[in-house]
Amino acid sequence: MPKRVLVLGGGVGGVVAAKRIAERTRGRADVEITLVSDTDYYLLPPLLVNIALGDISPQQAMLPLSRFAYRNVKTVKAAVKKVDPDNRTVETEQGKFQYDYLIASLGTDFDFKSYNLGVGNHNYTLDGALKFKEALANFHGGSVVVYTPEPVYRCGVYPFEIVGQLDAIFRKRGIRDKTEITLIHPFQRPIQPLGPEAVKITEETFAAKNIKYIGGVTQPGPVDEKAKIVTAGSEKVKYDLLVVVPPSRLPKPFEGTPLTAQFPNGVWTAINVFTGRSVKYDDVYLPGEHSMPAIGLPTAGVPVHFTAMASANMVAGEILGEPVDPAQINAMTCAMDYGEFGMMFNCDIKLDLANNKAAWMGSCYSVLKSPLGKLIKDLFYKTWLATTI
Repeated sequence: MPKRVLVLGGGVGGVVAAKRIAERTRGRADVEITLVSDTDYYLLPPLLVNIALGDISPQQAMLPLSRFAYRNVKTVKAAVKKVDPDNRTVETEQGKFQYDYLIASLGTDFDFKSYNLGVGNHNYTLDGALKFKEALANFHGGSVVVYTPEPVYRCGVYPFEIVGQLDAIFRKRGIRDKTEITLIHPFQRPIQPLGPEAVKITEETFAAKNIKYIGGVTQPGPVDEKAKIVTAGSEKVKYDLLVVVPPSRLPKPFEGTPLTAQFPNGVWTAINVFTGRSVKYDDVYLPGEHSMPAIGLPTAGVPVHFTAMASANMVAGEILGEPVDPAQINAMTCAMDYGEFGMMFNCDIKLDLANNKAAWMGSCYSVLKSPLGKLIKDLFYKTWLATTI
């Protein structure tokens, strides 16, 4: 009977894992790979901001999952409802699926209900990016506030990038002199986890661009839609255009399952830092954003990509009976677009197997600060998208 490999999620982790296993098991009739996604396309999340800013169309940020057909990967469009690892079953809107190996990468749920964030603009979904684009087109000056109430959210550098990008857009439109930009964030200093060099460059950039930073906010308040005010600790900041960064939460299909555990920063799926394998089930791998906070990595595409590769190599190696080298992440390059220029930082990552953690904070150093950095970042994402499937 063929080995059934079930991959959940059509984002970075799911697509990378499905492709890798298909490559490793090419030509094998005894392996069945099924990818379940709630959309029939793959959308590269970092490009949502480019859609919101009007740089690209949605079609330029996505690929049809049907392309997997030539790799003999079956794709099913269905939302995942529940994962049952004890019975090796996944319940979806299109029925139940059973598996011999499960690789689940379902991202995180975005919490717009807390702090009344639903009244703000964002680019965390395609619909949100398109509405944000419209709001920018109708903005002609005033107070812009970027509100990040909690420290765990998708793409840690995003709030620090978007304020620089908005500054550049407003300058081009000739309205920067009548626009104030404020970033509210829980980090005491901007982009603090990347280390002192990144902090220094970012603070200098904010000063040059006249971007106000309110950091160290540990008691964020709800957005007052009627008064158009954000409460940041003891400060009340008025806005005309509000951009929100929603906290990440555990995806609902994992809620109440033995795949999760309580960590200091929330409830997340629990995995081995080196392989992405569930700490409780040998046939389950969870290389998604929903596992990254548990092992000390950011909820971003690069660590998910490498963890998905490690998980896929483990599964393929076991199926083929070959020696397994997960080749997990040991460095992470962070590319940032600050408007007129781009920056690139490299962060060394050490996997602490004894404590099941990845250590990287404060280890980052700059590789580039130049207008060329914007071009490199754009090329990186275009190449990533083009070679994903």
